[in-house]
Amino acid sequence: MALIKCKECGSEVSSKADACPKCGVKIKKSMGCGSLIAVVFLSFIVIGLISSSLSTDSGPASSSSTSSSSAPREKSPRELKEEIRAQINLDWAWRKAGFDNIMHADFTITNASSYDIKDVEIRTLQFAKSGTQIDRNVRTIYEIIKAGETREFKEFNMGFIHSQSNSASASITDFVLIR
Repeated sequence: MALIKCKECGSEVSSKADACPKCGVKIKKSMGCGSLIAVVFLSFIVIGLISSSLSTDSGPASSSSTSSSSAPREKSPRELKEEIRAQINLDWAWRKAGFDNIMHADFTITNASSYDIKDVEIRTLQFAKSGTQIDRNVRTIYEIIKAGETREFKEFNMGFIHSQSNSASASITDFVLIR
């Protein structure tokens, strides 16, 4: 513990005191060595992030003669996949097989996109007569469907289903894009 002078009245006050006991003025505490090192370290991190951001923004594209704002933005893989998903059509019919415990489906997949796709994941939902969803299955068709192609997959085994399944829906939930 050190004694410091009060800036208001000049009396000696403990460095740990919050206020001067004589005049009541709050004592401003100086930053410790550890706090000063932390502030300097954080400052370097912030400066590094800012300079990194500026250097990536002013990369090779901005040094060319065309401005980067006029060039079309490249789509992210996720955006491209969503665009292609909208161009894939699934038609299907299903029936019970194997003592009414197995779902067999005939799928027709039309790939109207300009990209080949493969490993198409299909999810089916099964419903009771009451409309309650009672089951679901997910299976993958490990085949390539070329751009502009329509492929049929007959008697595709979707696995076990609930014996009370009365109606069903199907959708493509995922696929692999071939570039």
